[in-house]
Amino acid sequence: MLNDFEEVGPLLTNAGKDVTPFFQSRFFDFNKHNGFCHVALADGEPVSFYCSQLFDTGGMDYLNYHRMQLSRIYGSEFPVDPSWVCPPMLKIKGKVIYSGDALNVPGYASARKSLERLALISRMNLYLGFVTWRAAIASVGLARADRVGKSLGEVYGALHTYPYATRWLNLPPDRRQDDMFLFNSAKDVLYLARIEVRETVSASEASD
Repeated sequence: MLNDFEEVGPLLTNAGKDVTPFFQSRFFDFNKHNGFCHVALADGEPVSFYCSQLFDTGGMDYLNYHRMQLSRIYGSEFPVDPSWVCPPMLKIKGKVIYSGDALNVPGYASARKSLERLALISRMNLYLGFVTWRAAIASVGLARADRVGKSLGEVYGALHTYPYATRWLNLPPDRRQDDMFLFNSAKDVLYLARIEVRETVSASEASD
């Protein structure tokens, strides 16, 4: 687990991934207490990534907070459609864990094993986020629709996925028009943990 994003950025870049703006220090102030990234290693080389940071929307709902972030990142050249509303974003307000920059480096194990590895560090990241930031009310993220369609939403541990998180009036070159909004409430994450404990106990009993 790394919490220095000056270190994480080059690792992602060397692994062949452009770091998303949400994990670039030129847009966000990382202080080693408000973010971390899980990195899986194979033969000492980083092969899977999953990162999170804490946002506090204050009195704003997440929809308007997210719009404000996008405006800060992309500027007036790439405006979003202010009339487009992704409904669950309106219901989230307060401390929120944002997760992203998930990556599996190709060539390490089979596709199935690679997804299992990514699912494992995603869960570790999800649980650690809520243990570390106990006042967080939700975990959120964005993902390409084609990736969610390939069950990556489940791999990320997202119990809820909602299409068209944002509609752009002028689409930035690094975004897609059909990004999906992925989210869990704190209760959802506790529910996931209970399921995994139950499955682990059942597997253990079956092997005895």
